[in-house]
Amino acid sequence: MLSVHKILSYRQKSEGGFVLIAALMAVMILMAVGFFILTTTSQDLRMSSRLVGERKAFSAAESGVQAVCLTFDPAMTLSNQSVDSTGDPNLKYSVATPTRYTGLPSISAVGADIAYGKQWIYQIYNTQITGTDQSYGSSVTIAAGFQFGPVPDDPTYH
Repeated sequence: MLSVHKILSYRQKSEGGFVLIAALMAVMILMAVGFFILTTTSQDLRMSSRLVGERKAFSAAESGVQAVCLTFDPAMTLSNQSVDSTGDPNLKYSVATPTRYTGLPSISAVGADIAYGKQWIYQIYNTQITGTDQSYGSSVTIAAGFQFGPVPDDPTYH
């Protein structure tokens, strides 16, 4: 009978160790789940902030397109122009020097031949407009084509 008592008391001691191991395993599983949730949340936050930055940079590039449409000149180059210096000074756009596109023929400017029968045309120019948002460190580049003219149909005219 004494040996049965030893067996029962030994079994109780070993069950106590099993509870400790089970508790440690549960804590490790909960820590792994918590780490996974933390990692997923931080990735979502990074993606959201990147998207916000890209949208703001695209908005700055669109402002640059509007500015080029209003003041286009074949020799223009704009660099780090502020979109809204008081509201958001981190939004800027830059315009590369336009290049004449010779892949298409010039467009005839009908009704613009006012100087003694001289032919007038519209020239096509390509440029790249880059919008940047310095607070998010993002930038977006837009390639745009512009029609310039009417100008005389003369090869020496640029």
